[in-house]
Amino acid sequence: MFKKNTILNFIGISLSVVLLILSWQTKLPVLLTPLESIALIFSAWSVWLLSQNQLLGWWLGLIGVIAYGIVFYRVQLYGEVCLQVFYLITSFQGIWIWWRGGKDQTEKPITNIEFSWLIISFILSILGIMALRLILIKLNGSAPFWDAFTTVYSIIAQLYLMQRYVQSWYLWIVVDIVYIPLYLSRALYFTSFLYAIFLLMAVRGLIQFKKLEREQYQQ
Repeated sequence: MFKKNTILNFIGISLSVVLLILSWQTKLPVLLTPLESIALIFSAWSVWLLSQNQLLGWWLGLIGVIAYGIVFYRVQLYGEVCLQVFYLITSFQGIWIWWRGGKDQTEKPITNIEFSWLIISFILSILGIMALRLILIKLNGSAPFWDAFTTVYSIIAQLYLMQRYVQSWYLWIVVDIVYIPLYLSRALYFTSFLYAIFLLMAVRGLIQFKKLEREQYQQ
C-alpha cells in the first residue's frame, strides 16, 4: 500500500507541475488560467489527502478555496463563491475537530451519522435549495437550480466530513456527478475534469472510511 501511494503521489506532483506550466501558455485550445490551475491543483491534493484520512488535506484546501472563490466570481456562479467562503471557515473548524475533537481532546474517530439527523438534513436541504434558487435568479446567476443544488449539498457534505462521518462521501459522490456537466456548461473544462477525478476520490474516500471505521471497532 505504501509503495502504491508513493507512486500515485509522484504522478500527482508531476501532473501538478505540468498543469502549472500549461496554464501560462496562451495558445492552448482550451483556456486555463494560472489562477484556475492553482485552484485545481490544491483542491485535488486536498481531496486526495482527506480521502486517505490525512489532516494535511484541510490545510492545502485553504489555498484551493480562495483561488476558486475568485474563479467562480468571474464566471457568475455566485452560489459557488459563497460556498468557497463557507469552505474557508469550516476548513479551520475541520482541522480542529479532526485533531482534537475526540474524547478528552484526542483525535476524532470515524463514525456514522444518526438516522434522525439524516432526515433533518434532507428536509433542510430541500428548503435551502428552494430559497437559494430564488436568490440566484434575482442575482442573474448561471444555472440557478443546479448551482443551488450543488451548493446546499456541498455544505451538508462538508459538515459531515468535518465530523468524520462515513456518509459525507456518499454526498460528495452525488455532488461531483452534478458538478461535471455544470462546469462544462461554463467552459471550465479543466475544473470539470477535476471533478471527474474528485468523483473517483470520493469513491475511494468512502471505501477507506468504511474500512477504518470497521477497524476502530475491532480494536
